Amino acid sequence: MKRSGLRRATGLVLLLLGLALLAPVGARSQNEPDLSAQAEALLQTMTVPERIGQLFLVTFQGDRAPADSAVADLILNYHIGGVALLSKNDNFTGYGTPAATPNQVRELTGNLQRLALLGFSNDPSAEPDDDTIPPTPEPQPQTSIPLLIATRQDGDSLPVANVLAGYSAVPNNMALGATWRPAYAQRVGEVVGRELATTGINLLLGPSLDVLERPSAQSAGDLGTYSFGGDPYWVGVMGRAYIEGIHAGGSNRLAVTASSFPGKGSSDRPVDEEVPTVRRSLEQLKQIELAPFFTVTRDGLGAPGTAEALLMTHIRYQGFQGNIRATTAPISLDPQALNSLMALPEFAPWRQGGGVVVSDALGARSVQRFYDDTEREFPHRQVAKDALLAGNDLLNVADFALGQGNEAAVLANVQDTMVWFRDRYETDPPFRQRVDEAVLRILKLKLRLYGGDFSAENVIGETDEGTPPFTPMSGAAFFDIAETAITLLAPNPEELTNRLASAPGAGDRMVIFTDVRQVQSCSTCEPTPLLAQAVLQERVLAIYGPDGSGQVQPDNISSFTFADLNAFLDAGNEPIPLPTESPPPTADPDAPPDATPVPTPALPADYQVQEALRDADWLVFALLNAGPRAGTADSAALSRFLAERPDLASQSEVVVLAFDAPYFLDSTEISKLTAYYGAYSRTGAFVDAAVRALFLESPLTGAPPVSVEGIQYDLFTQTQPSPNQVIALFLVIGNEIVAPSSQEPLASAIGDTLRLQTGIVVDRNGQPVPDGTLVRFILRNRVQGTVAILGERPTTGGVAQLDYVLDASMGPGQFRITAESGAATVSQEVDIVLQENAQLAIIIPTPAATETPTPSPTPSPTPEPTTTPPPVPTATTAAPESEAESGWLIGLSELRSLAGVMVGLLLVAGLALALNRRLPALPLPQRVGRLLWGIAGGLLVYNYYALGMPGATLFAALGSLAGLFLILAGGIGGLLLYQPLHQT
Repeated sequence: MKRSGLRRATGLVLLLLGLALLAPVGARSQNEPDLSAQAEALLQTMTVPERIGQLFLVTFQGDRAPADSAVADLILNYHIGGVALLSKNDNFTGYGTPAATPNQVRELTGNLQRLALLGFSNDPSAEPDDDTIPPTPEPQPQTSIPLLIATRQDGDSLPVANVLAGYSAVPNNMALGATWRPAYAQRVGEVVGRELATTGINLLLGPSLDVLERPSAQSAGDLGTYSFGGDPYWVGVMGRAYIEGIHAGGSNRLAVTASSFPGKGSSDRPVDEEVPTVRRSLEQLKQIELAPFFTVTRDGLGAPGTAEALLMTHIRYQGFQGNIRATTAPISLDPQALNSLMALPEFAPWRQGGGVVVSDALGARSVQRFYDDTEREFPHRQVAKDALLAGNDLLNVADFALGQGNEAAVLANVQDTMVWFRDRYETDPPFRQRVDEAVLRILKLKLRLYGGDFSAENVIGETDEGTPPFTPMSGAAFFDIAETAITLLAPNPEELTNRLASAPGAGDRMVIFTDVRQVQSCSTCEPTPLLAQAVLQERVLAIYGPDGSGQVQPDNISSFTFADLNAFLDAGNEPIPLPTESPPPTADPDAPPDATPVPTPALPADYQVQEALRDADWLVFALLNAGPRAGTADSAALSRFLAERPDLASQSEVVVLAFDAPYFLDSTEISKLTAYYGAYSRTGAFVDAAVRALFLESPLTGAPPVSVEGIQYDLFTQTQPSPNQVIALFLVIGNEIVAPSSQEPLASAIGDTLRLQTGIVVDRNGQPVPDGTLVRFILRNRVQGTVAILGERPTTGGVAQLDYVLDASMGPGQFRITAESGAATVSQEVDIVLQENAQLAIIIPTPAATETPTPSPTPSPTPEPTTTPPPVPTATTAAPESEAESGWLIGLSELRSLAGVMVGLLLVAGLALALNRRLPALPLPQRVGRLLWGIAGGLLVYNYYALGMPGATLFAALGSLAGLFLILAGGIGGLLLYQPLHQT
């Protein structure tokens, strides 16, 4: 049967395109098909109530789980999928002993899992001691499925969200970001993962991957130290390393929920109070907010750095969702918006592989106000349904009722919603399909955590020998992290040396003011300060006092709170008089002697501050969060002091240690300081590192991971290539890197491919530039003065590579290849000498060494690539050539080759038209078919050559004319083949 030439030509073109578009697909882990099959088989055994229950993540009050408790009822009779443990719900009490909290949590999680798997609790409080407690209803037969037991662990971030007393005091995310070392994030993640998994937690609600692109000290929505920083690339790198640590430390039995998807770092208000609206297009979202989430989902589920779930936040993005109106739903409740995000190529494989979407608290005030801005009604059924149909798999029903603390109403709403879901499941096929889809994801996650074994022995992990005692890490374990993070914010290192000739000495008087705030791990627990009033004084004396170096005398140092400073400022500029004391009563000579001494009344704090300031040589301020979310007016004491008492500030050395985000002081306030340090975290290791910085014994290697307006530190500028570097440039031959050398030149020939590779391109902080930073490779004709751009390539781990085919069209001469990136315009050179016989000599000259400039604004650690490129020597600094070799920016060889290809295609088209005119009886499809066959033949032959296939080097001598001749040869072949094939 005849086939038209048009169809055959079209088929050939489509075949070539299809082959070109094929790309390697990452191999799935071997157990993924088994997990899917197990999840499907398990689903088929589950009843409707069991399926519905798996969708719900609930909260509850208390530190126990007796069989007659509300949470036990939800587990036994409603088959909930998980619980979230939070300090605000008194889930972390240690039974009154904070240090015992981890063991108490281990008992609680064990009893919760026993309820889910065995139907009973070992909690002693489950046994009633009288007949006043009604008996617990007999639980219905159920499928044994473990719970997801979730919590948050944000280090010492403020405002405090979850206080985990007794666990290791780990640094917060911003403190890790200030180190710029992913290895540190991984180490902290390992500690968190090990401790949480050991105590029965299997779902971490974190880490935060929010990007603080433009942090604002006055924003009520400021996330502060919850975020790793303000650069999307670095937030992704640090978050990925942290997740790798979580999985390693938790032995892959702790799942990670990256938050807060799709990103709330640009929000101007707390998302738990009101749904924010942010102006962002989808392209802007992909470049900023979504970029870190791409990093932790790209490798597929089961990979060390991949998050198992994403926590969906309540936020709107104007421009992405269209024309936002007041009634537009947040992304968490908008199926079109959420599904369009999940359909992006960066997320689709992760989602199809079983990635879980967890909703943020569906009872948050922002959700309540969205559904009813009068806050009189809360349509709990509709909220849960909308969240599920939008694409959330696990519904977090925390605070699921109007008002705060109404646990009875929350419980009633949760139970009512689950019963209503059961009825809808039976009558609504699309709803049933969505439920089953979500349940399958949840089951697959649980099967992955426990290796498909849901036995109580495997899930709870108890043995005959009992559980080992819990021992938190000491603060000293993180001192190297703290020392690396400490940042000199102002002034620059050179000016600091001029301002401070020496550290505090034996005769100097030091006055310390600390922003003291109390936190509680439970409602009945004793409050503990984030920073105690005397903590800096104690550490100064421990390190530099009589028992240390002897540099400071105890009588010369005193400590006060910000509240004390405010009391002093409230008195104004007038001297505070010494309080008058009542004269002692006249002694009775006949009275018996009284052995009890009369205590000396304490002087008022404002008077003590006045007296201490009078002779102070050093004023040290320990600053916390001073923005709207600080929760106390005392945090403004430092700003008040600098504004109202410049006379006192000018007579002393004034040093501020920022134990939170570094952007709460403005430029005027900073100008009045002697030194301003960023410490970021309040743990013991960071207090010690800050004290050492105060005494000028810190390497000060940290750099702010966010923009700091007060010191004109713009993060985007800082992460651009530093102009104070010479980019190293190497040849890669096979797997060997040819380093700069003045030895014999390397022999090569026309048609050979040179692989050019840079060293690590660093930014202005001395760190590797973010992945995707473009490096331009330039070919300079040293005789003719012309310049051609060989190509631009993005960096990976700070390194860029380019493959360049040596072309005879260059002609005899001397050529030099260099590289540049942004403001970094000087590099090592690769010299090529092309001789008359088409032989080449490649010379990599050794650059002259010069002093390496100090990065600005602060010294930085040795660059640490985030990926592992081929080993390259560290880039060295060299003097640029005294005379630049300027020329026209023209890619001569590329233009010649392109022109040859285009001319060849035009000639083939002309030949096809000429043949069609000689055969006028042919129908139009066959004429078009002949033309397509000619073009396809020419492109096929040329692509064979361009891809370097076997024998392609035979045509290298043709240079730029190779494209013309090969297109003509292939096109003529296609034209000649068309007619015989058509006649068959």
